[in-house]
Amino acid sequence: MRYTLICILLAVASTLTPGFAIALDIQLPPETAVFKPSKLPGYMLAQRNCMICHSVHYIQSQPLTSTRDYWEATVKKMRVPFGAKFADEDIPVIVDYLVKTYGAERNSGTAALNTAGKPEIVALTATSEPADAKALLAANNCMACHAIDKQIVGPAFRNVVAKYASKANAATLVARNIRDGGSNKWGPVSMPAFGHLSDAEADVLAHYVLSQ
Repeated sequence: MRYTLICILLAVASTLTPGFAIALDIQLPPETAVFKPSKLPGYMLAQRNCMICHSVHYIQSQPLTSTRDYWEATVKKMRVPFGAKFADEDIPVIVDYLVKTYGAERNSGTAALNTAGKPEIVALTATSEPADAKALLAANNCMACHAIDKQIVGPAFRNVVAKYASKANAATLVARNIRDGGSNKWGPVSMPAFGHLSDAEADVLAHYVLSQ
């Protein structure tokens, strides 16, 4: 029976013309992995930058014995040659979070990084006066994936405007998407969640996007 089936399959294959291909519609599953929350400043930097290009699963799959040198080489590789849009001075801060959360220094927990002589990194938090839109865009590296009038990794802001033009609650929907992230809305690349943003900050960003 198995021999007969093989013969049938070979016969069918022989009738196909060279170069014949079948188009497949592949739907990626929604992103479920998230970075482990931490008081280390590198947590916010990893949240903002790393998930732009790959899943947290990539980091979770690295050996638990990975040393600081290993993580430093990995992060530097993302900066050059892959072109990740974070500053060189952010590298040791991100590395500190990764090695203490996913690598060989896990037992050190949330021990503070020695940042003597370096500017303090402060995460944006909810305030009565939320930061203006351009400050929020810069702080969360939004323009690494988005532009006003063209698609980069994520959709152009003007495409977002067109999609939500008929929605009375457009700003609420866009703000929710910013905070929650998502996948399969604008293509195969998932948008990381920016849950550290306050409702007011997400609303500022949503109104800025929809004003373009």
